[in-house]
Amino acid sequence: MLLRPLRRAPMMLGGVGYQAGLDDVRRKHIEEQRKAAEPDIIKQIEDLKVLHDSGALTAEEYQQAKNKLLGD
Repeated sequence: MLLRPLRRAPMMLGGVGYQAGLDDVRRKHIEEQRKAAEPDIIKQIEDLKVLHDSGALTAEEYQQAKNKLLGD
């Protein structure tokens, strides 16, 4: 009767390992999404710079738009 909890231990540990694996996959997926979003922000800032250089945006408007994109 005392061995019954010990027989379940590997099954419980396997469940924890499975959950840890799911957490790793979820963490990697979130990192990939963040990396995919970064070029979009860079492209948008470059577009803003082109508008600023052409005179369509003032320096203040350019700075406000850039801060908005960067979350400042």
